[in-house]
Amino acid sequence: MLGDQCRLVGCTSYPLTDWMLVPYAHHNLTWAQHAFNERVSTARAAAQGAFQKLKARWRCLQRRTEPKLPDLHNMIGACCVLHNFCERSGEEIDGDLLLDLSNDNADDVVAADPVRSAAAEKERDRIAHDLLHGGHASLTFF
Repeated sequence: MLGDQCRLVGCTSYPLTDWMLVPYAHHNLTWAQHAFNERVSTARAAAQGAFQKLKARWRCLQRRTEPKLPDLHNMIGACCVLHNFCERSGEEIDGDLLLDLSNDNADDVVAADPVRSAAAEKERDRIAHDLLHGGHASLTFF
């Protein structure tokens, strides 16, 4: 969350847009860009870990979806609620399945043209600079 704005965090295979932050894809990074990429990587790792736990607990999330698209958010929401109940009651997740799912993640593929918005690129640069130099920009991931 950036001020009043919320953005998704994606990998370099997604384009940079006004609503999605992605890491810098080039190799000659400044200190600010490197720090920004580390923060984005940390946020993505937390999200990936959460989805891996959900998929390990609920096998219906491991395969192509069978419900219709309008019902999909209800199914995922139900899995999240039930997962939280299981977590609070100490229900274990199959560790072998969790490990198998963590090995399924493919490396990021760099998009051919990762920037679709010049304004978003300018905002990402400002956020990266502020993160490194102690400005007021903060990235809160939830």
